[in-house]
Amino acid sequence: MDWSLNEIEGLARKAARGAGYGWGHAEEAGKATRWVCAAGWPGAELLAGLLTTLDGVPYDDIRPASFDGAWQASGGLLCPLITGAAICDLAPQWATGDTLCIGPLAAPLLLVPYMVWSADRTGVPMTVTWQGATITRRDEKTVIELSDVAILNLPRVERASLAPAEQAKGTPLLRAYRAHVGAQASETLEALAQRTYAPETEESRRAGAGAGLTDND
Repeated sequence: MDWSLNEIEGLARKAARGAGYGWGHAEEAGKATRWVCAAGWPGAELLAGLLTTLDGVPYDDIRPASFDGAWQASGGLLCPLITGAAICDLAPQWATGDTLCIGPLAAPLLLVPYMVWSADRTGVPMTVTWQGATITRRDEKTVIELSDVAILNLPRVERASLAPAEQAKGTPLLRAYRAHVGAQASETLEALAQRTYAPETEESRRAGAGAGLTDND
């Protein structure tokens, strides 16, 4: 089914919140999923898989345990949403020429928007790489090199890296205004989003829309 990017962003935001992410991370997750889907990539499917995999895992287990040296999670698997937010917060550091090694990392494709935002914020071209994939942001344009398109769907990689880009090589990314979301992914995200809604009570039913217990005819 084709969805508007606004619909995808809203559902992704609610699903991330329903999965236990704070509102700040959930807002960014919505924007990141929108960005990935606008690139024609499976952002909604990757987010659904990520939130299912990490559902119930404590925040401290999936964030970078330390910002010194390589970034790793104490629980063994970094979340790209939390890791990406930290990358944006520390964007000026990467602009100075530092290379960041990350991993193991879940759903590396969801990290790409955060790299893009960091590059645009600092004005310094950046590249994120993992096995068989190199994605570069330069002059507010994104280019990609892939050994196999299936690499975009990887649910995890053992290592990824972020570094300033000397040049931008690859295929320019084209943007779309709608995106396909598979039935299973949409069902998963909808179920998570439902957690953000307060359970209905007798009092809320009486105060809700419509006539309720009062005959207005």
